[in-house]
Amino acid sequence: MDSLISIAGSVASIGGAIWAFVEARHAASSATKAELVRDELIDRRKLVEVSKVFAQTERILAVVSKIGPSCNPKTLKGVDCVSIAKEVEEYSRFLNSQSAHFSELFGNKARTLCNDLKGDIEELSEVSVSDKKKEVGKKIYYKINEFMPFVKELTDNKQEHSVVNGERKAL
Repeated sequence: MDSLISIAGSVASIGGAIWAFVEARHAASSATKAELVRDELIDRRKLVEVSKVFAQTERILAVVSKIGPSCNPKTLKGVDCVSIAKEVEEYSRFLNSQSAHFSELFGNKARTLCNDLKGDIEELSEVSVSDKKKEVGKKIYYKINEFMPFVKELTDNKQEHSVVNGERKAL
């Protein structure tokens, strides 16, 4: 009788071990799926942030183009350089807050651009002569325009490497 109880206990113990193993595999699978979902959410958030940088860069180029390379003395009359300087300053602040996205591939071109724009923003806010407006406007326009391909490339990279259903796929 003791051996029968011992055998039943051994079978129950083996059954419990098998059950624990199956549950552990399910838990590991669930944890892996949760990690994949978390990674996908992070990738999507980064994509949205980088897309905002792209949109803001396009917008600020349109604003600066009022005093940029294609303007002439007639179009410069009445242009409020102080408001344009404020918009460039806001863009620079926004870009600086997003600069972490630009460090992995581009040696942080965003932070470099922000630093390069500091003096130009001050100069633009103080300028009064039309020729000087265009000169400063062109400098700012060209600096931001040179940055645009990096933003576009980063946006494309984030889109191409977005995680979908646990696999890396292009959108």
